[in-house]
Amino acid sequence: MKRMTAQIAFRNFTRNGRRFLLLGLAVCAGFFFVCTVQSLVSGFSNQINTRGARFYGGHVIIRKEDQTGTPAAEDRLILAAIAKTGVQPAAVSHRTHFGNYGGADGVVYFNGESVRVRRVIGMDWPAEGSKLGELRFVAGDPEGMRDAEGALISDVTARRVGASVGDQLILQVIRQGGAINTIPVSVKAIFQEVSIFGYYTVYVNRSVLNAALGLDPHYSATVGLYLTDYRLAASVAASLRSALGAGYAVTPVVGLMPEIRTTLEALTVVSYGILALLAVVIAVGILNMYRVIIYERTREIGTMRAIGVQRPQVRNIVLCEAFYLSVCGIAAGLIVSLLVLFAVSRIPLMGAAGFDIFLDRGHLSWVLYPDVVGLDALLIIVVTLLGALGPARAAQAIEPVIAIRAE
Repeated sequence: MKRMTAQIAFRNFTRNGRRFLLLGLAVCAGFFFVCTVQSLVSGFSNQINTRGARFYGGHVIIRKEDQTGTPAAEDRLILAAIAKTGVQPAAVSHRTHFGNYGGADGVVYFNGESVRVRRVIGMDWPAEGSKLGELRFVAGDPEGMRDAEGALISDVTARRVGASVGDQLILQVIRQGGAINTIPVSVKAIFQEVSIFGYYTVYVNRSVLNAALGLDPHYSATVGLYLTDYRLAASVAASLRSALGAGYAVTPVVGLMPEIRTTLEALTVVSYGILALLAVVIAVGILNMYRVIIYERTREIGTMRAIGVQRPQVRNIVLCEAFYLSVCGIAAGLIVSLLVLFAVSRIPLMGAAGFDIFLDRGHLSWVLYPDVVGLDALLIIVVTLLGALGPARAAQAIEPVIAIRAE
């Protein structure tokens, strides 16, 4: 019986395409708009999280607020907590930082020129080289960072002092006791990054920076986890806080960028607000238009009832037609969304000052997550069925004799 109902509904749907065309366009337009907006918001969030992870050392950052043991012992404790939670990060970083947290800036000297760098980052290339290797390099080979005295510098820094790949720079830092110390570093590659995530930044090996700052060789200011899906950062951070207890600050990387986090949260709320609004519009539109369709099909429904089709089956036929309508509308909306997203991502936006942190090499970035698309599609299907439910119940109440007599 269920199979027969589905077959009758499919035949009605395919043979009366014009009747359902306007409804299909409404579903298509709604899903297209929702899918496009959410993909762009996801693209913005992905760019921020990817850049932030490279800059801060992971999607989840662990800081030691009150180091009571040796650096090596503290490190073992953190790694044990990570293992205890069952988290399997794509990479684990150990970093030492100089500058950017309210302290003095580092200074780079070369060929009689100097420039202050807002952040000197000491990192371990074997551990996170695969992630930092995703930076946009304009010169050199980042694999040269396997050399202990190697350095990666931003293109802004390189231009200010006139340095090129292979040049030896003098990096000035301030030791813990307040004394000025200098170390030679060799430029292995020059990278290009936007505003807060790359201007006046230098990456060096952690062991070299620790020695220059007079720190324990095993010391690291932060331990970071790169995740395969940044959307899990909040839940991973919560698990690690529970496993580590007091004395450690565990923060998703967007938590270190409060202004940007607020912007992303606002965009997310707006996208879901649009989804909710469109769901209501689609439901009301389906309800009203299906009432008209049912009225036009009064004789057809009466004939089905006269030849033995039961009331529940009539209702189910109408709902199956609505299901086919929603599936076709969703498929069409997804195809149109993909075409539009691909087209807008080809448009250069290099001159968009302040907006560049959301862009991928000067172009709009978008991400289509299967789980998000699936949930949106499920919502549209449910909304369509709910909109058609009232008319479907009205259809099952039609009396066959009266319907057949209707003009």
